Amino acid sequence: MNFGDFGNIKDLLSQVKDAQKHVTQIQKELREMRVEVQTGAGIVTAIVDGEATLIDIKLDTSLLENNELKNLPNLIVKAVQEAQKKAKKESVSKARSLGINLPGLGL
Repeated sequence: MNFGDFGNIKDLLSQVKDAQKHVTQIQKELREMRVEVQTGAGIVTAIVDGEATLIDIKLDTSLLENNELKNLPNLIVKAVQEAQKKAKKESVSKARSLGINLPGLGL
């Protein structure tokens, strides 16, 4: 056995620790990121974090006309879906800019 190989293992373990810290920092940034999308000319606003988790829904019912109330559920779903899609794209873009590939996001 060549004891010089232990130096390589030590370097590798150090690199793994650095990568873990980096990933932890990115995860924190994604949880703190906010992405906002409006639908229905501002009637519905969906806010998600960088992990595409719904944080808040805002409704401006003053912009609703009587006949639009039945479309409100569709506007909510669309706003949430668009915000999640936008958050995923921004997250992937951020990760790629740091040289990290995020598999499984389908983007």
